[in-house]
Amino acid sequence: MADQTITNRRDGTVGVALVMVAGEVVVRDGRFTRIDREAALEELAASLRVDLKPEEERRRRLSREVFPVVKRFYDGWLDESARQPFYRPSSRS
Repeated sequence: MADQTITNRRDGTVGVALVMVAGEVVVRDGRFTRIDREAALEELAASLRVDLKPEEERRRRLSREVFPVVKRFYDGWLDESARQPFYRPSSRS
């Protein structure tokens, strides 16, 4: 089985050496031991290959029509430099 790395949004790989659940090692050296990465990715890809339902198609069209309007509305609203490196509460400025 392929291992899957444990990641954290803020700092990449988390320094986890070992996690046991009910006596079974489920994480070793920061990697999941029970996940077949390729199988999980294939399952995800297969689920995304199915045709959209009519309601999903309608929502997709609506979002494409609305997004430019919303983007223009918020253009310039956030000061990107105040959010470096990630977001305002933990930014350097």
